[in-house]
Amino acid sequence: MIFGCRCAVPLAGLVLVLWNTGCARETTRPPVAQVRIALSPTPSTGGPSHPVALVVRVTNAGATRVWHCEGCGCGNGIHVTVLGPDGQTVALHDPNAIGPACPDGEVPLLRGGALEAHEAFTGTLFERDSHSAPSPTYPAPAGTYMAIAGFSYTTVPGAEGISVERRATFVWKP
Repeated sequence: MIFGCRCAVPLAGLVLVLWNTGCARETTRPPVAQVRIALSPTPSTGGPSHPVALVVRVTNAGATRVWHCEGCGCGNGIHVTVLGPDGQTVALHDPNAIGPACPDGEVPLLRGGALEAHEAFTGTLFERDSHSAPSPTYPAPAGTYMAIAGFSYTTVPGAEGISVERRATFVWKP
């Protein structure tokens, strides 16, 4: 019986140590998605000989992967809209142009992954409501323009999208 008592104390201590290391001090939370978007118009003042480059960078800074659209219709999921000095959307590309025919789908953006999109504001704008192809063009009027970059993602494929957006202004001097 004495032998049994000597082993019981170390065995009980070992059980307590193992039990304590297996228990977290706080509840475990699921990984959180955190997507960041940056928009940089360069130069901040442009003209016909100095087009404005709109560079958008999306970074998955969260602890889990996210899903986004990719394909011919949605590119890599980043979209850029430009508002003219009057606050109305302007068309940087021909809205009547026929694009490539390939499917869109959801693809993962891994933790720490990044995407980039580039758009150029050259000062040539397209009529948005034209019924002819190609759409007629016109020179961009002088003034301050607002670029809006957006990106939508989900935390699981097929779920409702979460959107992030960034805005920046630039000046156009024809």
